Amino acid sequence: MKGSSTLLLAALTMLCVCGLATAGDNDEFFMDFLRTLLVGTPDELYEGPLAKYDVNEDAKAALVELKSCVDGLQPVHKEELVNLLVQVLGNMDDA
Repeated sequence: MKGSSTLLLAALTMLCVCGLATAGDNDEFFMDFLRTLLVGTPDELYEGPLAKYDVNEDAKAALVELKSCVDGLQPVHKEELVNLLVQVLGNMDDA
């Protein structure tokens, strides 16, 4: 239950942050956020996709917990998420 609460909080955070950007920026932001979430560190999230936003301490705590959940995935599941992200990014380049 704790994991699903974390994912819900992260999804709500993403909706709020993405709502502040223009439509064209949303795709790039979201993909950069996902890439960093899958293979980066929480600090890289703040220095990269979230750099221009004022991330409060509660949101930072939620992101650390979300990153912990992602890092706790079985390697095969994480690999498949990375493969999916690569596929989506490839499709975006073709468009």
